[in-house]
Amino acid sequence: MPKTVRDILEEQVSSFSVSRLEEMVVYITNTNLSMITYLGALLGGIIGLFQGFVTVLIG
Repeated sequence: MPKTVRDILEEQVSSFSVSRLEEMVVYITNTNLSMITYLGALLGGIIGLFQGFVTVLIG
């Protein structure tokens, strides 16, 4: 029976050392968290500008 992608991945991951897995998790987490931070700043800025314009128009 041919190996599935899942089987191959399980073999590869189980061969990694704990420190290598930790490095990978920290790298992926830092990358994703920084993108979330930048996206939050961008959305916050856009929403703030929109609220400012609405306040000026209504007030």
